[in-house]
Amino acid sequence: MYQKVIITTILLFVSSFYYLSSQKCKDFLIFDGGEEVYSFGIDTTGNWWIFTKPYQNEFRLIINGQRTESYKEIKNLKFSPDGTRWAFFGKNSVNWNVVTSDTIIPIFAEDIVSLGFSLNSENLFFAYRNGLETTIQLLDKKFNITNFSGKIYINYSGTKIAFTMSFGKFLKLVVPNYFESERFDAILPLGFWSDDEFIYAGKKGNFWQIYKNRNPISEEFLQVIDMKINYDGTNAAFVAKRFNNDVVVVLFSEKYIEPIVSKPYDFIKSVKLHPKEPLVVFFATKDVNNYIVYGNVEYPLGNFDADPFFTHDGSEIFYCFCNIECYFFVDGKRYTLPGGTSCRTEIARKPSTNTIAFSNYTSLVLLDFFLNVQYSGMMVDKVVPPIYNWKKRRYEALGEINNKIYLLTCEP
Repeated sequence: MYQKVIITTILLFVSSFYYLSSQKCKDFLIFDGGEEVYSFGIDTTGNWWIFTKPYQNEFRLIINGQRTESYKEIKNLKFSPDGTRWAFFGKNSVNWNVVTSDTIIPIFAEDIVSLGFSLNSENLFFAYRNGLETTIQLLDKKFNITNFSGKIYINYSGTKIAFTMSFGKFLKLVVPNYFESERFDAILPLGFWSDDEFIYAGKKGNFWQIYKNRNPISEEFLQVIDMKINYDGTNAAFVAKRFNNDVVVVLFSEKYIEPIVSKPYDFIKSVKLHPKEPLVVFFATKDVNNYIVYGNVEYPLGNFDADPFFTHDGSEIFYCFCNIECYFFVDGKRYTLPGGTSCRTEIARKPSTNTIAFSNYTSLVLLDFFLNVQYSGMMVDKVVPPIYNWKKRRYEALGEINNKIYLLTCEP
């Protein structure tokens, strides 16, 4: 009798756990397998896509349930920053087309270059190539360039573009009808500032400097290693080497008259810039010590490595690292992760909760790291890394079983 009570109690506990799991995590069939699935994914904006092969040598995109025509080739799928629009290049039997969420634009092109949206999501540019000439189209304007080099950058409002042009061994930065830089040995473009002037690094001889249009705004550096700019063009950060064993982060902001320079380190990587404020977080090494650095505060890591991240709204920083056990840190507070959890997987995070989400080999997992409890929905054959969809306030990923695609969700 006593054993029956224990077994009944265990079954009730297990049933209760799975009931809670089913309440936390729900799964939805979004593709029934009518066409061969080539690949699939979910964007940080919350848009999902499935790349299918309906016929031999034909491909199709299904985006949030909307099916496109089939094409011989599909390239460069892009979503607007606000997630309301998308675009890609699709090639039929004759020509390339710019395919968007509301129109199809035929283009005569031997090859395509790139496309993208302005940061306010209102305007689209696209570029293609015929012979040695590259054509960039923005709004009703076309720019034909014979010595185009590199990428195309667009300002926040989508009214200006920038790119580099090559002249033998030298490069020049150009904003058509607005600005041309002097010639440099090398150029690293970054993006438009809030006043529509362009920020970039230029190299002359052995030294680099940071420029805003024609004006240098930094000291000289031996090397520019990395750089970031926020959506609004109000803050930018550069990782620069001044001399041996002296690597710094240089932070520019429209709020400050002078740039802010970090302490020197031997090595810096994984720089993340706050989406709105003049704040950076990064991994750094000094002598034999590793740190996460945030606002000039150092969080020791011992001999371990970690990539820090801001949450989508910038309200928190988080990171993860493992030695014998794995640990998750939120704003400097440490939590021990359960056994079998790895920091090698991409982590999604809803701020101001005790939760993170990650994908293991078979499912989307919601972890309450304070209670040390895991929740998950259905098991799948393949799953992509999760996102936190702040519009729907839930974690999301896509999973595949036998050519059927499911939207996997867990609510914190």
